[in-house]
Amino acid sequence: MSLVRDIIVDGYGIAAVVLILIVVALFIEQIVSLCRSMIVAKFKQTARKQFLQAQPPISIVVPLFGEDEEYLKGDFRTLLSQSNQQYEVVAVYVGKEDAYYATLKHMRKFFKHLNTIQIDYTPQYPITMRLALNIGIKSATYEHIVVTTPETSLTTRDWATYMARGFMYGDIVLGYCNWEKGPGVMNLFYRKYRFSEVSRYLAEAIRGRLYGASRNCMGFTKSLYFGVRGFNHLDLTAGEDDLFIQSIATEDNVSVLLTPNAHCAEKAPHSFSSWLTEVYRQGQTRRYYTQSARNVEGCALLMRLSFFVATIGAIVLLPLEFKLLSALLLLVRYIVMGVANSKIATRVGEKGIAAWDPIFDFFEPWVRFVIRATQRERISVWR
Repeated sequence: MSLVRDIIVDGYGIAAVVLILIVVALFIEQIVSLCRSMIVAKFKQTARKQFLQAQPPISIVVPLFGEDEEYLKGDFRTLLSQSNQQYEVVAVYVGKEDAYYATLKHMRKFFKHLNTIQIDYTPQYPITMRLALNIGIKSATYEHIVVTTPETSLTTRDWATYMARGFMYGDIVLGYCNWEKGPGVMNLFYRKYRFSEVSRYLAEAIRGRLYGASRNCMGFTKSLYFGVRGFNHLDLTAGEDDLFIQSIATEDNVSVLLTPNAHCAEKAPHSFSSWLTEVYRQGQTRRYYTQSARNVEGCALLMRLSFFVATIGAIVLLPLEFKLLSALLLLVRYIVMGVANSKIATRVGEKGIAAWDPIFDFFEPWVRFVIRATQRERISVWR
C-alpha cells in the first residue's frame, strides 16, 4: 500500500495528490448532503404521531396595510371561499379610509365567517405588522391560528382544509410558499433561490430542528403564541417570524405540509433591487439565530463553495487523469442534485424549476456569499 502511495506521489507530486483527495472528500460530503435533503421528498405526515382525531376549526389572520382594492376583489375572495367548513378569516385593516373599511365590512353579508377589525394609522404612532397580528390573534375565535399576508396567492380552494389538517399532527404547521411564477430569467432565479432556502428549513423541521418559517403560510396555537409573547423582537423590520418559530418549536410539535394542495405563492419582486432589499431585510434575523441554526446554513454554503473552488482548480491545474476524474465527480454531483431537487419540487407542486439546476447551482452560492458578506453593513444603514 505504501509502495502504491509512493508511486502516486512521485508521479504526480504531493500538491496534486492532496488537491484531488480534497475534491473527492468534498464530493462525498456533497452527495451525503443531497441524499439527506431527500427527506423532504420521502416524508410522510401520516407516519407521525397523531395528536388530534379530527381537524380543528382555524382562524386565519391577515393584516391589511393600506387600501388594496385589487386584493379584495381577487385573492381575498379566494381566501374567503375555501372548502373548509370550520374556519374564520380575521382581517385587520390598518388605515383611515372609511370607504375601504366599509367595503370590507360589506363583504361580511356574503361571507359570515369574516371578522373585520380597523386600526387607525397615524404617522406619530405607526402600527407594526407585529401589533396588527397581535390584535388579530387576540380577536380570533379559535385556538388554532394560521397567518398569511395580502401578498399571498392561494393556488387551491383546499388550502385552509390542509392547513387545519396539519394541526392533527402538531401545534405548529408549515406550508410551502415561493415567489409567484412569472416570465423571465430573473423570476426563475428568485424562485430557485427561495426554493433552496425553504427546502433546507423544511428538511430541518422534519428532523426536529426547525429554524425558519414563512409568514405567508404558517400556523400555531394561541397558547404557544402568547406563551412567548408573540413576535417580540422589536428591533427587527422583517424576519422575526423565524425567531418566533424557533422559540416555540420542539422536536415533535411541528407539522410539515408537503403537498401541492398546501402550496401558496407570494407576489414576485418587480426588480432585482427590490428582491435584493427583501433578501437583506430577511437576512438581518440571522445574527439572532442559535449557533446550530447558523451552522446549518453556513456549513452548507461553505461546503458548496469549497467543492466548486477545489474542482475548478483541479480541472485547470492537475494532470489529465485528475482533470477527467474531477469533471466526472462534478457531473455525478449534478445528476444526483437534479434527481433530488426534481423529487422535492414535485412533492411541493413546484413546476419547471429543476431543469435549470446546473446553471443556478453554480452561481447561487457566490450570490449568497456576497449577500452574507455585506449583510452587516446593510443592517447598520437601516439602523
